[in-house]
Amino acid sequence: MTDRTIQASHDPGYLAEISEYLNALASPTRLKILTALENRPMDLKEITAVTKTSYENSRKHMDKLLLAGLVRKEAGLSSETMTGIHPVWKYSIARGGMEAIITNLSMFSKVPLSVSRSDLADRLREVKTRVGEETGKRGACLYLASGVQEGTIVPLDTGTTSIGRADPGATRPHDPCFELSPEYKSVSRVSRPHCRLHGGTCWEIEDCGSTSGTFLNMNPLSAGKRYEFHDGDTIILGTGNLLARFIFLENGAD
Repeated sequence: MTDRTIQASHDPGYLAEISEYLNALASPTRLKILTALENRPMDLKEITAVTKTSYENSRKHMDKLLLAGLVRKEAGLSSETMTGIHPVWKYSIARGGMEAIITNLSMFSKVPLSVSRSDLADRLREVKTRVGEETGKRGACLYLASGVQEGTIVPLDTGTTSIGRADPGATRPHDPCFELSPEYKSVSRVSRPHCRLHGGTCWEIEDCGSTSGTFLNMNPLSAGKRYEFHDGDTIILGTGNLLARFIFLENGAD
């Protein structure tokens, strides 16, 4: 249904940027920092407590993350100390940062790297697996990237999984299901799942006759027909502001 051919760039600058991006993510310490910053902004003193390294090492880690565009810093205030409250730099994940990391790694995986760049391909696989381990996004799963349940991870097993909006009194489908909050009003209720995912030798998605539609990489799906999907693909249920947008992740499957 979709053209999945992605041409590899021969621009050395592009490959160098990929390499620098992967270097920023290659350190378990920096991944630990990113995971901590998902919860709240922190200053360097707080980050040092998380990393259990020196203040200077923490600063170097933050400089790499800043250069890669993964975090941002803004003026803020420290917590109260014996000498009072002081102005400090507060670090936080760049807007949409974790989602961008996952999407970028999946997109890089689709770029056919030449044999001469096998070191880069190996590093990509290593970093992608490590990101999955540190963030809990391991194996096949959906990452919910919109709405009140943003950040939710839906693990997927082989077989069939239904997805629909939670609806009091609705009949649950016989197969395993993931229920979205009632606030996702553009998504069909669970008694008539919005869509089903089928896992086996490949992954397929099927729209179950939803009124607001199912979209794979922005392409509308015909009801009752199965469509194959792959690592990094985007699945959207519904339209408007109350839709549910997922990213499919299959870490370590390259």
